Amino acid sequence: MTTAQLYFSKAYEIDPSMFTSARFAAVIAAETGQTDAAFAWLERAYQAKMTNVNQIRNSKNFEKLHADPRWAPLVKKFEAAEQAEKEFWNGKQWTGSYKAKLSEDERVAGLSKVWSEIKFNFAFPEKLQSLQWDQLYLQYLPKVRAAKDNVAYYQTLMEMVALLKDGHTNVYPPDEELDMFYAKPKILTELVEGKVILRQVGDAQLQKAGISAGDEVLAVNGLPVRLYMEKNIAPFVSSPTPQDMDVRLYQYGFLIGKAGESLTLTLTLQKQSGETVTQAVKRAPYKDRLSSGDANYELVMRDDGIAVVTLGSFGNFEVAKAFIDDFSKISSAKALILDVRANGGGSGNVGFEILRTLANGSFTAARATVRNYRAASRIHNNVNKEYTYPQLTISPNPTLHFNGPVVVLAGGQTFSAAEDFVVAFKNMKRGKVIGGLTAGSTGQPLGFTLPGGGEARVCTKNDSFPDGTAFVGTGIVPDISSFQTLKDLRQKTDTVLERAVAELTAQMK
Repeated sequence: MTTAQLYFSKAYEIDPSMFTSARFAAVIAAETGQTDAAFAWLERAYQAKMTNVNQIRNSKNFEKLHADPRWAPLVKKFEAAEQAEKEFWNGKQWTGSYKAKLSEDERVAGLSKVWSEIKFNFAFPEKLQSLQWDQLYLQYLPKVRAAKDNVAYYQTLMEMVALLKDGHTNVYPPDEELDMFYAKPKILTELVEGKVILRQVGDAQLQKAGISAGDEVLAVNGLPVRLYMEKNIAPFVSSPTPQDMDVRLYQYGFLIGKAGESLTLTLTLQKQSGETVTQAVKRAPYKDRLSSGDANYELVMRDDGIAVVTLGSFGNFEVAKAFIDDFSKISSAKALILDVRANGGGSGNVGFEILRTLANGSFTAARATVRNYRAASRIHNNVNKEYTYPQLTISPNPTLHFNGPVVVLAGGQTFSAAEDFVVAFKNMKRGKVIGGLTAGSTGQPLGFTLPGGGEARVCTKNDSFPDGTAFVGTGIVPDISSFQTLKDLRQKTDTVLERAVAELTAQMK
């Protein structure tokens, strides 16, 4: 048995329910030609109630097993187990078609499911205790019963869940009602030096009125803009930190609401010597909202020899593949900047694949802890026992290596798997992180459905630095703080990037 197999075998013995350990051991056995051992480990995964059949059926790691007569029956067993598990947790009563008008019983059932899934699965039980989660359930029952329509109902659930202040624990309305919640004017904004600044204007009426990027929004419907957002939007937003809330309010969710409704904006026009104007604007339907156009991946080779790689998402392995495909160019650079400032996450493995090309040795990822609820343990008042995954150690890429100076750019939009990336980079000790505090929210969310087509999710994993230092709820502190200034924004100068260039230039001398 290989060292890796011994590692996963030990993890499996510690907790057989941790099916991932059995699956990984099966991968190693399959790839090393140990067919019988691979099937034995897959059987263990099945016995441990592994139900994600796609991780078995579609994995390239198991292609060598497909011709074996044991393969097809094994996949059928996984498929049957997955279907049974789905029906147990999300039966027909929870996964019915969209309903424009929910009954009172359905609304109460939805609240009850949100309450119970969070009570048993939320990674931070101390928050449930401090909030008195059961008491909150009782407080929100009459609100749910009194909800006059679906909008009021889902807003009530959102408001309750937002009290947990977790970016991976959310309630979502049905797709059919997105225009009731997430329509917004065709503008992009950002909070810069405490001011709400237009970054892009796509609304024809605003353009005709001379409103353009760089102008400041002062008020909405006569209310100071930040007061409007804090009163009308913030109570329904699940957010762990002030920097994350600023992003959610003033970038992602600025002026969201019902499509077609008109709002009155008061703005200061920078091109008109600070003239103040009032202009009506309508929310565009959800599908017509203005896109930021940010690239998931981009490589820029600067004249000074610095390669700048924008990693806008870890949503699929195409990002890592693009980086590897460009590695011959990247490796010729004198220094490297990895920009994850606008990266909202995805899979941590995508980012780790990129970091492997920078590593001078093995490095560790974040420490991960989950609730380990066992009904019998409640007899001994051991309700909140935790299980910590064996520490994930990542090895360097055996053939690709960049040895020059490296920095990572991060900030309030750096979220979820992108934060796992920053943690791993810090553990590598290969360079500095420059920018602002990250969002402070990562973890594995468990999704579930609600009556009438709604959905919700709950964060099930508590990640931290390997030594246990928390960053969820606070954000990862950069080594060098740098923020976009209003002056630089209007002059289209990237303050943080220029600070990174200065840092690397000093190292290259």
